[in-house]
Amino acid sequence: MKRILLTLALSASTIAFSQTLQTESFNALTIGNIGTDITGTTIGQGSWLTFSSDGAAPTTSTNSAANNYQVVATGNGSTQGLQITSPNGDKGQRFMWKDGLDASWASRTTGNNIIEVEYDFFTGPVTDSRTQIGMRAYGDETVGTVVTSRTIVGFVYTTNTRVLGGVAYLKNGASNGTFLITLGATPLILNANTWYTIGCSYNTITGETMWKTSPTATPNGLPAVNWIPNMVPNEVDFVQVVVGANATAVPPVPANTVTSNMLFDNYVARASATNTLLGVNDFVSVETNVISVYPNPATDLLNVATNGSDTINAVQIVDLNGREVFTKSFSNVSDAQINVNDLSAGMYLINIKSGDKSVTKKFLKQ
Repeated sequence: MKRILLTLALSASTIAFSQTLQTESFNALTIGNIGTDITGTTIGQGSWLTFSSDGAAPTTSTNSAANNYQVVATGNGSTQGLQITSPNGDKGQRFMWKDGLDASWASRTTGNNIIEVEYDFFTGPVTDSRTQIGMRAYGDETVGTVVTSRTIVGFVYTTNTRVLGGVAYLKNGASNGTFLITLGATPLILNANTWYTIGCSYNTITGETMWKTSPTATPNGLPAVNWIPNMVPNEVDFVQVVVGANATAVPPVPANTVTSNMLFDNYVARASATNTLLGVNDFVSVETNVISVYPNPATDLLNVATNGSDTINAVQIVDLNGREVFTKSFSNVSDAQINVNDLSAGMYLINIKSGDKSVTKKFLKQ
């Protein structure tokens, strides 16, 4: 096996990687408020925009503020994460997003027609707070000359019941609409005070929607008769909305009176040619993984090495905005050194292809 020193440089070569559109680990941000604006017009840390509302009058919610969105030290794996605080009354909503996904999608690699969204979230303690939280990918549906924004795929977690479901714009017989999807034969109830890694996808060519509730779970999908193709992704949002009171429901749903603090981490949106949701290789521990990346943090040289008989076929580095800063393909290499001295300080993703495996890891450039 031969060893290679790779010098960091932009490359025009094409490698069959999925394309990162957006990503955020929150580790490069400063602990505290994401920003100062809650109208969705002025960007905050990490180019995030936030919208916070107590809902239309009459409403009992009173706590919409910039501190609804905070970078905290209690992310997944003792890293930094995002905390979103919900309305404390009977109405209101929270939205947080980055602009630019539409442009990234338009310039994606040819054939990468599936948008995938993955993230970690913490369920928190048992609570009476009645809110629905999650991430949703939005997109445009064009019918004739009419363009309408849709929720193309996403997750909904209800805080008081701890039920995790899917959400998507789908066909239902002769009518189309946005539907909540039960992820299993019965509603999926999650454990309190637990981190989960989940992902969902939408195929823009076929309209297929999929949800995956852990790296080892079987994906949940719907029959093709329910699919709606050709919707164009343009935004992914963290979403938190109060569940409205319903006196006629069985049992009745009372008005919300309690806030909740939900934690998120490790968001990534990508364009892919095949469904790669929550690839198991992305979540294998460093001790048992066939790919090692070290030192981490790195200052000058970053080592990529395989264990056993595996070889490295390609390496790609992208920044947190999804911009490719390095790519290289090669064969019959068991380990390599990458000169990262010219990289700006911050968090990066390194994608490594090894045989039929595709592994993504994070590293910090100091």
